[in-house]
Amino acid sequence: MKVIVLDDVVISEEKNGFSVNDFISYVKNDTTFYKAFKHLRFFQHNFKSELNIFNKKNENIASLVKEGIHYSDNKRAYISYDTLLNTGRMFKRNGNYRFYTPKAFDEVFFPSDTFEVFLNIRKEKNSSEESQNMRDAKTIGFSIGNDNVEQSKGGVKKKLAIFNIEMQQYYDYVISDTLYNNYPCYVFSVNVKETISAKMKERALIRKIVSFFDKKNLNVIFREYVFKYKNWFIDLDINVVVYMDYVNSFHLPIKVEYRGFWDVIFFKTEKAEFSLVLSDYITE
Repeated sequence: MKVIVLDDVVISEEKNGFSVNDFISYVKNDTTFYKAFKHLRFFQHNFKSELNIFNKKNENIASLVKEGIHYSDNKRAYISYDTLLNTGRMFKRNGNYRFYTPKAFDEVFFPSDTFEVFLNIRKEKNSSEESQNMRDAKTIGFSIGNDNVEQSKGGVKKKLAIFNIEMQQYYDYVISDTLYNNYPCYVFSVNVKETISAKMKERALIRKIVSFFDKKNLNVIFREYVFKYKNWFIDLDINVVVYMDYVNSFHLPIKVEYRGFWDVIFFKTEKAEFSLVLSDYITE
């Protein structure tokens, strides 16, 4: 394996026919991951999700299970539930969620109204239907290394630009390969350096991002995010894993896993685990 030093950052590269700088540029400008989630909304499919909320003692205090069908005619889509089960204190007396986490996942995966769907990736104006938090989450999730977020609580914004010179001192960038679901893949890993001090590690919001790129077409077919950060304003520890596959050649998410703890000033602390399984896509 070839090892390259770039601005005192160790970057490992296999002999794969492109340079490290080319690969970083590709990762920063990748649209395949975003397009797969566009496919999720565009095509009809079944879903099953489970959300569990925990207290500070790690005791389960609320849960919510949803099963149903995401209907779509390729122009408009809506959610139909076959099963809705909840335990504990998931809801307030007025029927609203007691926690922020289920609200966030509803906004992403389970909109309450009929919504427009389309496949083209177009530059859209900020929608009044999307929260500021959701617009920032899309930037972080779909545009690795992009710090173009609307909020910068506790100095978080600049820490998202993980390829910038200022942030390179915290990370190792490694290119390797693997076999995922029988697909030969390039693996691009961004990891906090093991050799830096604990104090320096605390300055890194993004602790790890791992992406598997299908060698045949460079689609992202697996991605893991690990965020960990603490200061006077925010304390968070979040892990997200997204699994992809193909259905009739369409690139689609098949499973999403989330484990997260966050404590933001003026808000209640939340610790949650969420899983979503997506199946039986209709792409014809």
